[in-house]
Amino acid sequence: MKWVQDALTGKDNLTYDAARIVGVAGAAAYIGFWGAAVFNLGHFSATDAAAYGAGLATVLLSMSAAVRLKQSSEPE
Repeated sequence: MKWVQDALTGKDNLTYDAARIVGVAGAAAYIGFWGAAVFNLGHFSATDAAAYGAGLATVLLSMSAAVRLKQSSEPE
């Protein structure tokens, strides 16, 4: 599970980064809510896919912006 540690830590692969943890947790929650909606409704239309895709893209872009903003303060 080295890829999980690589995804959640900074440049030094030792320090956990709050922006990355919150971003990954938000994306996982978004995918979980998508699965629950499909399970409850029994179908998933193209409009639903576009709405969920736009929302997930917003979550991931916010995470990447937060990581980029604090890039200079990360330990080497």
